[in-house]
Amino acid sequence: MSYDTLIIGAGAAGLAAARQLQAAGQRICVLEARERVGGRIATDRTYGPVELGAEFVHGDRACTWQEISSAGLRTRPWGTNRRFARGGRLLLPDDPAIGRTYALYELATTYVGPEISVAELLARHAASGDPALAFALRWLANLEAADPAHLSAAALARERADSHNGSGNFHLLDGYDRLTTYLAAGLPIRLGMPVARLVWRPGAVVARLARGEALRARRALLTVPAGVLRAGRPAFDPPLPAERLAALERIGVGHVTKLILWFDRQCWPEFTVLSTDGQVATWWPVPGAATPTLMGYVGGPAALRLAARGEAGAIATGLAELTALFGADMRAACLGGRLADWSRDPWSLGAYTYSPVGMGNARAILAAPLAETLYFAGEATVTNGHLATVHGAIESGYRAAAEILAGGAIPTIF
Repeated sequence: MSYDTLIIGAGAAGLAAARQLQAAGQRICVLEARERVGGRIATDRTYGPVELGAEFVHGDRACTWQEISSAGLRTRPWGTNRRFARGGRLLLPDDPAIGRTYALYELATTYVGPEISVAELLARHAASGDPALAFALRWLANLEAADPAHLSAAALARERADSHNGSGNFHLLDGYDRLTTYLAAGLPIRLGMPVARLVWRPGAVVARLARGEALRARRALLTVPAGVLRAGRPAFDPPLPAERLAALERIGVGHVTKLILWFDRQCWPEFTVLSTDGQVATWWPVPGAATPTLMGYVGGPAALRLAARGEAGAIATGLAELTALFGADMRAACLGGRLADWSRDPWSLGAYTYSPVGMGNARAILAAPLAETLYFAGEATVTNGHLATVHGAIESGYRAAAEILAGGAIPTIF
């Protein structure tokens, strides 16, 4: 059987595009390497829903809300009570380092000027031993999954200004996987089907699967993560143009490690998010879990260092740091934990993308259709400030579907 469009990847972008194309009457097939849909959306249900990957709906105007409403999913706003801890103790709310941390964060996210890394920018405004500098750099490394020494302050500020997703962050109480299950309903999806090679010429593609099967179509939409594309999966025959490959290399592939710890009782004071100087940079309580649960989150190079300890080592590290902060009851109450290391996941090879110094228009180059035959979507292709988000991925799927249905590229409208 021949298809109109093969969609490679059943994450948010691939599912969004598939729904649009199927609704338009196209013969499609979604090929997913994993044995599940969702991509970097994955939910653990050991003690109620806890997110291993994407966790928040970012903004009260994100396009995700339309699908959340249609799926009948429950949400809860995330609070604003951010606390800080240093040297194994909580800082008082009026500690002067906290105000300086917020000021440095604001400086980085509103910067206007020539290309400069976030680390270099902030180093010009704070002494090297200032705890506020360390807090601000770790905060930005976490949010962007980036090394601040490479993260572009100009791009970061521009992306913040360009974003139109609204304000606030929200948890999906039923689990993010319920959203992707809803998006996948009724779609022709084949799981456990990695594409080893994509043979193409203008107007025709052949997807050669790792299991030996070959599928033919008029075109293909690639929604696999940037880290996987950079690793040469799938292989393209002929190879992608040099300009496209160079653009892919200029986009930063970020790192995130998440550490879930479950407890039989709450042994910590109330907070929305806790920024620390420990190896686990950030903690927050998970509202939808069935038992008290803390999520540890580390982004950037520190994510790789925590993940290198392995699951048992990371759990021990996190529990030791929490015990130093909140007392021995933390150990007694702990029911266990789980580590999510997206950088070693073979079908992710990283978390989400960020914009390093010198990236230029690499995202737009990657997003552009090739010979009206190869199309690209996913958060790495986002140019409107919504990169690194589920709603950005969904929007990119809508954009790619519109390009396919138009027979080529159209102006970006999302």
